[in-house]
Amino acid sequence: MAPDHHQNGNSEKSQQAPPNKDAKKPRKEEKKDEDLSEEDLALKQQLELYVERAQDSDPGVQKLALESMRQEIRTATSSMTSVPKPLKFLRPHYGTLKKFFETMDEGSLKKYMADIISVLALTMSEEGDRESLKYRLLGSAEDIGSWGHEYVRNLAGEIGVEYQSRQMEDKPFDDLMDLVKQIVPFHVKHNAEPEAVDLLMEVESLELLVDHIEKANYKRTCAYLTSFASYVSEFDDMQILEIAYKIYMKFEKFPDALRVALRMDKLSQTLGACKDALELQQLCFILARQGITYELEDHVIVGNEDKKELLQDIINNSKLSEGYLTLARDLDVMEAKTPEDIYKAHLIDGRTSAGGNVDSARLNLAATFVNAFVNAGFGQDKLMTPPPPEGSNAGSWLYKNKDHGKASAAASLGLITLWNVDDGLPHIDKYLYSNDVNVVAGALMGVGILNCGIRNECDPAYAVLYDYVGKEDSAIRIGAVTGLALAYAGANKEEVYSLLSPLLADSKNGLDLVAFAALSLGIVYVGSCHDGIAQAIFLALMERSETELGEPLARFLCLGLGLLYLGKQVCAIELQIILVMLQFIS
Repeated sequence: MAPDHHQNGNSEKSQQAPPNKDAKKPRKEEKKDEDLSEEDLALKQQLELYVERAQDSDPGVQKLALESMRQEIRTATSSMTSVPKPLKFLRPHYGTLKKFFETMDEGSLKKYMADIISVLALTMSEEGDRESLKYRLLGSAEDIGSWGHEYVRNLAGEIGVEYQSRQMEDKPFDDLMDLVKQIVPFHVKHNAEPEAVDLLMEVESLELLVDHIEKANYKRTCAYLTSFASYVSEFDDMQILEIAYKIYMKFEKFPDALRVALRMDKLSQTLGACKDALELQQLCFILARQGITYELEDHVIVGNEDKKELLQDIINNSKLSEGYLTLARDLDVMEAKTPEDIYKAHLIDGRTSAGGNVDSARLNLAATFVNAFVNAGFGQDKLMTPPPPEGSNAGSWLYKNKDHGKASAAASLGLITLWNVDDGLPHIDKYLYSNDVNVVAGALMGVGILNCGIRNECDPAYAVLYDYVGKEDSAIRIGAVTGLALAYAGANKEEVYSLLSPLLADSKNGLDLVAFAALSLGIVYVGSCHDGIAQAIFLALMERSETELGEPLARFLCLGLGLLYLGKQVCAIELQIILVMLQFIS
């Protein structure tokens, strides 16, 4: 039988070996090598030679190869904008070096090898393995900064993760802290203070930062710390602010320290450390601007006892009106202005005639507000303060308004004579004896506006408003309650609490009075988390019917609660507040 040539041909083809894929690799590598420049090709061959000799049995050859390899990597990673060529060329040998490392004897050569593998892990290790940190801990104790900023930053990130892992497993982390103490000075020295802060926060050792901060970088560091404190929990923010405070005090930057101290209740310590009389005045002006009620004591201002009265007047804002008027005279803006000076209606064609159709009461009310704001603090205007012509009613402008417009006009006197208690009270006092309850209520609010932010030994605002809180007319009582809120906003004045809290507890009082009492207490005790006020407002809410709670004024009770906890972290009582608010909103 003749042989089947086709079958033999197929058998020959079937007996041929399949193409070897590995045979193509050298070609690809050759092509890659062809793409390299002569300098890069020489570097690659040199590094491959170092890898080969690093595995030599002769310790001398090993040491020379490792030192040469370390030098090449250090030079390339000192300024890293992309993956350095030595790391790129050593990438195929990463697994080889790791395997050989396991077979090496303990000693300096093994530590040198660990240093190299730690740097190679920067680009080679799998995410989450933390091999860069692992081999760094097995390596030498040489300066880690010599390997470049990117390596140090990567190491810092792995330390944070490793610290949390060990903390959960209750393992020691002394070796990590040794590295942290090397990394923090490196970051601070190279203008990377935020990274130093982040690392120390991760390992809960922020107190180590103070010793490394210098005069050249304290501003950046403290700016980051104070900003960072706003985004952490209530307990942690005090720890961060404490470090910022210590840094400011270290360099005797008392105004900056005081701004931090205001959040930490360290006023006496800050004021006591400042010995310069002018700078101490600056601190007092800061306290006054923030509305802080503070009584200076002799032990706080040692060396400046003779200026105690001046400093206390600054804190109390007693000289605020005097300084404001002095500035106004220097700027030549003391002349009183009228609402028409602001409107400039004559510049717009047809505007004057159109305004005639608007209700005159509303026009007068708008003019009252404009007049008060444009002449605020100057102590004079052309509507309310000029003496009336002979034979006319006192306060002729006031009586051009109706109902609440009269209250607004009377209260505007407080804004016109703002901060000038001695001259302002006589202007307002005459309206307190009016037969019109709206005028009296407005005058009481004017007393509060006049005394806003001012602390006086005689305490005229409380003395005037106290009696009117107990009057029978609701409008007058509300005016007095609102006046107290304006006069003592943020002052945490106990007398106001004692005076207004019974109004919340008395179920006979109308919802309007209770609502304004709650709002006023919230303003006076803003951000204080006062439990007594919170409980009183809760009880007032619970005692009211659903119909009353559906009225718009009921929201002032919730607003008063919110003001009590303004800027504070959520706690148990705040959760109740939120639930109550949600209930009423729904």
